[in-house]
Amino acid sequence: MAGIYIHIPFCKQACHYCDFHFSTSLKYKDELLAALTKEIKLQKAYLNNETIQTIYFGGGTPSLLSDTEIGSIINTITEIHSVASDAEITLEANPDDLTKEKLRALKQTAVNRFSIGLQSYFDDDLQWMNRVHRAAEAESSVKRAQDTGFENITVDLIYGYPLLTDQKWKYNLDKVFELGVPHVSAYSITVEPRTALASFIKQKKQSPMSDEQSSAQFIYMMDAMQQNGFEHYEISNFCRPGFYSRHNSNYWKGAKYLGIGP
Repeated sequence: MAGIYIHIPFCKQACHYCDFHFSTSLKYKDELLAALTKEIKLQKAYLNNETIQTIYFGGGTPSLLSDTEIGSIINTITEIHSVASDAEITLEANPDDLTKEKLRALKQTAVNRFSIGLQSYFDDDLQWMNRVHRAAEAESSVKRAQDTGFENITVDLIYGYPLLTDQKWKYNLDKVFELGVPHVSAYSITVEPRTALASFIKQKKQSPMSDEQSSAQFIYMMDAMQQNGFEHYEISNFCRPGFYSRHNSNYWKGAKYLGIGP
């Protein structure tokens, strides 16, 4: 049992809270993809011929890649490794990238799971985070994915920031429950060094985050998830029975994995 993580370090713009490795320029995309392919081949022996059970495209924003580019990476993996017929293949995606045309194209690839970065259903919150998409896209992207035949979907939410009242947090959770997605990842916002958010707080343009608010919203979420049939199987992750993230769960179990990319 082994997994492969592919890091795609490109974003349309920088979220104010993010300290992941990324670039807002696509200038070197082709060179990066060539390097990923080369690295996959160079690391052929690392997993000791174990069967690949999970492939995870993280970032950055992997949904910026075309279906052809994603398919090419997967094909490189399958040429070198034995990949299970029921492998979980996840693509992180921003709502604005998941058009009908893009989803139909991705349906022709081996991708069978989406991780969609909704974060909030309120435009003012999304603007505060410096997200590209807006609330209407947060809802419609999930519905489009479901209509295209993707059932294994997880969505991301963020809580604990000043704009998020308890009423808004309840609304965000209720909207996710209404959509019928089987998995939710929810994260308390953190202030990482060298991010725009840290700079705003240092310059007193932004009030500090509240641990008390974050704790209260986390507790409310745990209760709401349980009431709606979700299992709390990892600190930030909740799912309906049978929809655990196999890739992330294997990290916790200490299963072997190969990380590809910067």
